[in-house]
Amino acid sequence: MYIRRYMGTRRWALLAVGLLWGWSNVNLSARSPGGNSLQKMISQYAAFSDTTAKKIRSFFDYHGRIGNFSGSYLMYKNDSLIYGANGYAIYGNRDSIEPNNLFQLASVSKVFTAISVMTLHQDGYLNIEDSVHWYIPELNNKSLTIRQLLSHTSGLPDYFYVSYKGFELPEGQGHLKNEDVIEIINKQSRRKYARQGYYHYSNTNYVFLSLIIERLTKMDFRTYVKENICKYADMRYTHICDFDSLPLVNYPVQGYKNWRVYEDLMFNGTTGDKGVYSNVFEMFQLDRALNGTYLLHDDTKEQMWTPQTLTKPIAYYALGWRVKWIDDQKWVFHNGWWKGFRTYFWRCLDEDKSFVVLTNNVQGPFLSTMEMVSLLK
Repeated sequence: MYIRRYMGTRRWALLAVGLLWGWSNVNLSARSPGGNSLQKMISQYAAFSDTTAKKIRSFFDYHGRIGNFSGSYLMYKNDSLIYGANGYAIYGNRDSIEPNNLFQLASVSKVFTAISVMTLHQDGYLNIEDSVHWYIPELNNKSLTIRQLLSHTSGLPDYFYVSYKGFELPEGQGHLKNEDVIEIINKQSRRKYARQGYYHYSNTNYVFLSLIIERLTKMDFRTYVKENICKYADMRYTHICDFDSLPLVNYPVQGYKNWRVYEDLMFNGTTGDKGVYSNVFEMFQLDRALNGTYLLHDDTKEQMWTPQTLTKPIAYYALGWRVKWIDDQKWVFHNGWWKGFRTYFWRCLDEDKSFVVLTNNVQGPFLSTMEMVSLLK
């Protein structure tokens, strides 16, 4: 299979570079963007009014004081931008969080997977109506489509919550790989499956999407995301973790539950469903890239953000994004939770506004997304 045949000249050049550059260039000691590059980016935008800025800062300061916000935030509306941080990156060291620290995005990572699939769909590399069986023939379920994986309507059980009886990691392998999830799911009884065609959130769907991309492009999913999303959006330090190469303890920001750090575990080896590390500035760069048409065409974005299934009253899941109308404005978003990290990435399609909130201490309830939306009214 020739990558260029499917990817087009624009993507082929970047992919070739990615194969040479690879994972080893992730530099956790650097904070991105930093110094002059950060100031240059910020200088493009205006400040919020004193009243709005005070309202936003008060919200995060309050939640910091009561203990259920430790992290960073960035809020944007119509050319005005504000950002900040509260709490500690490593509690034992009392290292204060900086706004440009990298956080585990948890399930916000799914938007990267969805964008990846849609770039391939857009370029004619695959079609979201394709059978999953064409790409993962060893999967027992032969009736699934890529669209069903994207929209969580496959009925596949979540690999986090199934029996692992009869499965063992190969000797010397510390983490699950995407291919391992096929074996695990194939071992499950039919009682573990949900009804196909109906909404059932399952991380397995996005592991399989990552695997499809790897098999189709002959590239590691980490490299694909770096070359086909991060480089276009100027996300220089955003990456997908590989704790075999860069152990979790090396990361400047650790995830906590009630001030107890989460240790590494075998689930951290899969990709597609979680594992992206980024910061509020680079996620804002992604927001800006999605405003244009260089990354995805308008019709592709419209397809990606069209509701596919109802998740709860007046809330929907599309293709890798949740969708909700608030005060007659359409918002597309994803939240995340994974081993001490809670994350929020929200974009309004009817007005130029967005927010990114990344946290590293799971204590108390999630932050109210409706309150955060109201901060940008």
